[in-house]
Amino acid sequence: MGKDQLLFGRNILKEALSVRAEISKIYFENESSLAFAKDLLQSFKLKKSPEMKHGIPGEISKLGHQGIAFSTPHQFYEMNWNIEKDSYPFILLCNHIEDVQNLGAITRSAAAFGVNMIVHEERRSVRVNAAAVKISAGQAFRMKFLEVANLTPLCKKLTDAGYSVIGLDAGENCTDLFDWNPRFPLALVIGSESSGISKPVQGQLESLVKIPMRAEVESMNAANAASVAMAWVFKFLKN
Repeated sequence: MGKDQLLFGRNILKEALSVRAEISKIYFENESSLAFAKDLLQSFKLKKSPEMKHGIPGEISKLGHQGIAFSTPHQFYEMNWNIEKDSYPFILLCNHIEDVQNLGAITRSAAAFGVNMIVHEERRSVRVNAAAVKISAGQAFRMKFLEVANLTPLCKKLTDAGYSVIGLDAGENCTDLFDWNPRFPLALVIGSESSGISKPVQGQLESLVKIPMRAEVESMNAANAASVAMAWVFKFLKN
């Protein structure tokens, strides 16, 4: 079992309980937050109730904790992934996403649009942390994550396993997103905020797609662009 991590927020606690994540302790600020926590625990009818502690831990006392914090040993990351055994219909590959706001927003959209797993590199990539979970509105609890040393060899493995590996870009030689009919299983690659998809990863892609936009708008935020692309894929995924 992994080390407990400290998370915060009423909706985040609700999402954690809804997926039956183990909760070690719940910290409450006042009688109102205590009542909220007790009502929530009662509604989920847990076999083992977490320890209740008064006071919000100092490291998050200045954040938007809504009077609730909690510690959990929940593991967001998969330790190993067997591509052949667990072939997910739709996964997202994040190529050096470094902004926690973007990772949180991408995670929230990924949960909404049927993504089964988010993969990112060990270096130059933000990990799932308390801020990312909060920004995802707790949807990180509904998502699998995988951290790899390098996306380039993973893309090749995915191709060999029958995945369609497609990159989201903004170049002139890209297929219009809305002219693209996704093939599943699909791995959609999202590039970094500053430089897009790296050249080594691009070399492993089946093709590139772009979001059509007005000429005077150069680009979109990485999380917004990812959301548009995931929404388009979802149209085909649910059929």
